[in-house]
Amino acid sequence: MSKKLENNSTSIGRIINLLYRYLMVAPFITIIAVDLHSELNANNIVREPNSQLNVFQEDFNYFYRILLDSHPGIETDNTSFNQKVEAFMECLATVTDTLQFEARLRAFTHDLYDGHTRVSSFSNQGSPIYPIGLWWHESGWYVEMISTEFKDLIGSKVISINGIDAETFMTKLMQLTTGENVYWLRDQVSFFLRNSANLRALNLDRPDGVLQLIIKQNGTFSEVNLYEVERPSLWGNQKTGITALHDDNYWGQALPEDNVYYIQFNAMSDPVGTSDTPFSGWISFLKESFALIDSLGIDNLVIDLRNNSGGNSTMGDILLSFCSLPDSIYYFGGKMKISDLVLNHYQMNLTSMNKALSSDLGYEVLETELPFTVIFYDGKSPFLRPRTLSEIVPNVMSNDSIKKYNGKLILLTGSQTYSSAVMFATLCQDNGLAIVYGSPTGGKPSSYGEGLNFRLPNTGIMCSVSVKYFQRPDTSRDPSDSLYPDVDVLITPEEHFSTIDTLWERVLNDIRNSDLYK
Repeated sequence: MSKKLENNSTSIGRIINLLYRYLMVAPFITIIAVDLHSELNANNIVREPNSQLNVFQEDFNYFYRILLDSHPGIETDNTSFNQKVEAFMECLATVTDTLQFEARLRAFTHDLYDGHTRVSSFSNQGSPIYPIGLWWHESGWYVEMISTEFKDLIGSKVISINGIDAETFMTKLMQLTTGENVYWLRDQVSFFLRNSANLRALNLDRPDGVLQLIIKQNGTFSEVNLYEVERPSLWGNQKTGITALHDDNYWGQALPEDNVYYIQFNAMSDPVGTSDTPFSGWISFLKESFALIDSLGIDNLVIDLRNNSGGNSTMGDILLSFCSLPDSIYYFGGKMKISDLVLNHYQMNLTSMNKALSSDLGYEVLETELPFTVIFYDGKSPFLRPRTLSEIVPNVMSNDSIKKYNGKLILLTGSQTYSSAVMFATLCQDNGLAIVYGSPTGGKPSSYGEGLNFRLPNTGIMCSVSVKYFQRPDTSRDPSDSLYPDVDVLITPEEHFSTIDTLWERVLNDIRNSDLYK
């Protein structure tokens, strides 16, 4: 139970900010000591064995119990979900090997449409692999990457795979993927195409082990046979110019002639940071960037999130702390389920967890049984004052000496924009802080997250389960399967495989020719 204490706007603001801040790292400041997702020892939670179940049914029963205990969206009274579980247990009665079990478990998690609740080990994803990667367009599937010897086939349309229509084949293979929407699933399915074990699990393989493609290029059909190889050399077209993909997590350049500063933000992770100064590299980069923006009088800041699959949401907060924002903005709401898995992850007992929650939530938490759910904000996201850099990262040198950026903020998104990167784009779009260009994101604006790992007791398969739910600031836009851009730029196959970045050219053209960006 919970005993309500006196509350105030300061404590509420702190909680919502913390919820948003530690999407994938840690939910509470008082328990941030553990930075990595932990593995739960099966012996800590495993139920009494049932001699009538085979080892795969026992493992799935364990998986299901973890979901009930830890996932904030799955409850014991969910009749339809429980019926699916019962049907799944029955189908496992005929399973005879681990590969078949893993494929079926992946299919089960696929149907949850939660990208952080999944089979997280890839026992069938090692070398050797087929040297291939495909790209989806509404007109079909196309060769995006392939071994160097076939590099001339980049951009050709795939008609069939192993004698099966390409759309049918890839749709069936997609059931092994986990994600929040079809945009992410289409993007990720090529990883599963590369391994014959995955194809074998779904009866999509050929007896000779060949991956046979029928392709169409310049009106001509041809057959390509690929074999699994160790360390293949994959070839794919790369964009040229400023938006060419860099290996750096973040990178920027001023284009004063176009009144633009471009930041390629590829990962919400700071490789320069340390445990004592986790964001030092990012903060230093932003200080230099915004100082240059000010000195050049640049009015358009473009943040490219198209290759950003997430990480630590704090990095988005830090970036916004350099911008001139409204006096108050809406933040994410959400909830978290506290279970044995969570206690194990943070190396706490129930008493210390109650104390940590009481400190962070602003009211006394006196729970005596697990699991229980903590609601950070229910029904409507809070309207709060944006945080300063020193509030986001205590003990860091202030950015007050740098003039706040007061120009236009433009975000570029795509199917690989995921997790914390989607949260950053959602926060900006829902509060009218930026205009979003591109295509739908691979993650949902409101979604489950903070995946914690656990291992199944019999097969040893590593899995993860979401323990948080994040609700977008503008709740009136829910439900939505993706963050859709304000300016949807449709890309043709010819444009996709060109070295010219069509989306970037569109943004530059709008900046040059519209009074909105001047």
